[in-house]
Amino acid sequence: MAVTTFLILATGCDDRFDSRGGYPSKEGKMVDVTLDIGLADEADGYDLSGTPGMSGTPSTKTGMDRESAFDFDLVPSQRTKAGTSLQPDALYNLEIRQYSSSGTYQGGSSSVEASTAIGTSITLTLQEATHCQLLLVAWGKDNTKRLGTGTLAAAQDTVVEASVIKDLDPTNQADMNKMPYVLHLKDINVSSDGRIYSADGEAIDVRLRLQRLATRLTFNWTYGFSNYSPQQILLHSIPADYKVVAFPDKNNNTYPSLFDQFTTIQVPVEQVKASGSYSCWIPANVRGSNAAATSQTYRIKSNAPTGSSYISFIAVMDGEENKKKKLDYRIYLGGKETTDFNLYGNTDYAYTLNFTHADLPVNDRRVSIIDPIPASESNENFVPTANCFMVPPGGAFCFNPYKYYQEGKVIDNSQLKTWYTTPTIKSVRVFWQTKEDGDVGDPVLGVVNSTDDHENIVDLKNCDDFEKARIYCRVAPNTKGGSGVIVAYDGADGTGTVVWSWHIWVTDYNPDAAGSETVLSPVNKRKLKFSYNVGSDQLPMMDRNLGAMAGFTLSDPPHDVLDMSKSNGLHYQWGRKDPFPSSYSAEKKPVIKGLTSTTVPPKGMLNRYGPDGLTFQPLRSASQKTTLKNAYQNPGVFFILSQSAIDWCSESSVIPTLWNSPNNENGKKTFNDPCPAGWRVISYKNLYTFFTGTPGSDGMISGNANMANSSTADADGGAYFYYTANGSGEATYVRMTGYWRFLDEFHFVGEKAIFWVREHTGITGKSSYGFSFVLGEETNSMEIAKVWYPQDAQTTRCIQELP
Repeated sequence: MAVTTFLILATGCDDRFDSRGGYPSKEGKMVDVTLDIGLADEADGYDLSGTPGMSGTPSTKTGMDRESAFDFDLVPSQRTKAGTSLQPDALYNLEIRQYSSSGTYQGGSSSVEASTAIGTSITLTLQEATHCQLLLVAWGKDNTKRLGTGTLAAAQDTVVEASVIKDLDPTNQADMNKMPYVLHLKDINVSSDGRIYSADGEAIDVRLRLQRLATRLTFNWTYGFSNYSPQQILLHSIPADYKVVAFPDKNNNTYPSLFDQFTTIQVPVEQVKASGSYSCWIPANVRGSNAAATSQTYRIKSNAPTGSSYISFIAVMDGEENKKKKLDYRIYLGGKETTDFNLYGNTDYAYTLNFTHADLPVNDRRVSIIDPIPASESNENFVPTANCFMVPPGGAFCFNPYKYYQEGKVIDNSQLKTWYTTPTIKSVRVFWQTKEDGDVGDPVLGVVNSTDDHENIVDLKNCDDFEKARIYCRVAPNTKGGSGVIVAYDGADGTGTVVWSWHIWVTDYNPDAAGSETVLSPVNKRKLKFSYNVGSDQLPMMDRNLGAMAGFTLSDPPHDVLDMSKSNGLHYQWGRKDPFPSSYSAEKKPVIKGLTSTTVPPKGMLNRYGPDGLTFQPLRSASQKTTLKNAYQNPGVFFILSQSAIDWCSESSVIPTLWNSPNNENGKKTFNDPCPAGWRVISYKNLYTFFTGTPGSDGMISGNANMANSSTADADGGAYFYYTANGSGEATYVRMTGYWRFLDEFHFVGEKAIFWVREHTGITGKSSYGFSFVLGEETNSMEIAKVWYPQDAQTTRCIQELP
């Protein structure tokens, strides 16, 4: 809040805030400052036109037009609830902190006052300073969260869990005494006369008005389309927790970060009726505006800023025989102007939603008419079988699960047939999937018909015949892409044991698996022929990590940190075909712990979701070695006996040839290779182009990098390696993903990039070959060496199998 919004009020009684011990050692003069602290009235979202940071042309009509399936209006909040929310009757657990302009802690109250009367004049000691910051937090009654004496950056990482606020009754005084209130003064001067001045030198004698941390959302609905009944109401892209201090993006002033965690709120099923009302507290979600949303019917996904909150109102056709037929109405939330997609803190938003269409809303792009067909219907796109299938959003394909594509030929999957001598697959299911933008956006495979019915995404025919068996897959349209896994079971209806699984890489990227030259345009066909230091006969490889949502080159760099993380790809234990998620963070994180928490998604990781597209699927690990077959029966389990055990696999005879059989230069792509048909895991020799030196007699290499951004790799989030010449030409981007290292820990995010290669040392219980690049504080280091544990989950890239 700007200083100019403070109200000048008379002072009440005077309390002294103890500042003793609340300051770091420094030379600045200490002065006593008297403040009057109160609470701001909550704002009404209906009256926010002209709010700083909002832009766009107001709609001339916010209700119905001839193509509109429903009428959705933001109305004055008092029209939809009895009275306004209560405010706390005192400032509970008030904490005051002073920071420099750069965020260094300068001091503040040394203790937290359990209860301070509103309107009380308080005195505390601050450091005389110009262009400093003041942060005041009234945490609420019984809340033990504190800022402490860390930096402002640490304060910006401090959250109040949604569980603390979600059940507070706005009409109950005892509940509202627990509500946190915050004020952040970003640019003020503390003068030697003990007064606060604005940044331009104007003296301010004010009551500081703290603002409610939470946003209040209320909506009423009336549904009247004949033959359909409301089934489910979901609030999507809701920040998972409350950031105590907003940290707007410097480029577009939005917050919270899209790297933060988001969740979905489900309206209780007993409240989902033909008419009703629902209210809840949510964290602020300020996503900006878009002038293209000129009316309600243009508030659609393509015009909504990424991460915008929306309601999904789902109605199902009446009758048991029609239960798959649904209407999904997408209603984006925001301010009164249709261009506005912001939900501010300390604000009440009240909406009315009336469904009035008489026919199917075929012309309203806010409505999805769902009449699913089995994935097998109208799907004759038969493709070669591999452990990874690349499919564009909305694409469909089918394959024989008992076959495999190797060196341009279709062969039997003899490994699978050795384990299962008769056709064993009886059912198929969606196992997990990502969303298109971390925790926001749509699930990339889609939403299954029901818990027991996945046939709209995966279907099975002729499962009792090795030659005629077909698995069919059709993925959701209109997403940006991501990944998922489908699994086959030896029991009906997704029961029994997993027989095999396949990675579905949803992407517009589709490079040709033939040809021996670099292709730079179009980008979705881009592949790179590494020629420097490797010989001219090396085949082209993909421009991105396996499973990545994007790939970049020096001439086509990432636009922002979100782009950088989209180049991460997926991770694999060496020799396994089954993928694990990567990190998803703009920050350096030496370690992410709690990786396998079943309740709290680990911050900094790309989360996985279930077949319904809603349910968070936790990562799993097992403290054991295992057989290859058991690993494949548990495609979602990371196996690691101990931090020093090296191998995840207990079968010494199969380990060296898992990705290369036999384990030499002539070894072929194996049934365990995680790459799509026509591609295979890279060899360490394919990466000599990253170095300017000469390999040793054992093929290993280290030393100077053939790198375009040695001095800016930290800011770039990764390295650009030249691949056609020494120190010039085009370069490929390698992101510093870190890797899943221990049972419950992911390490070195933003610090290390490691590629698995297909060669093994040939000795079980010994380390395997890998390429590593380490981003150092002063110098970078890189090598290809036999030092990496196969049980680690690393990234990799794919190279053409044949010219």
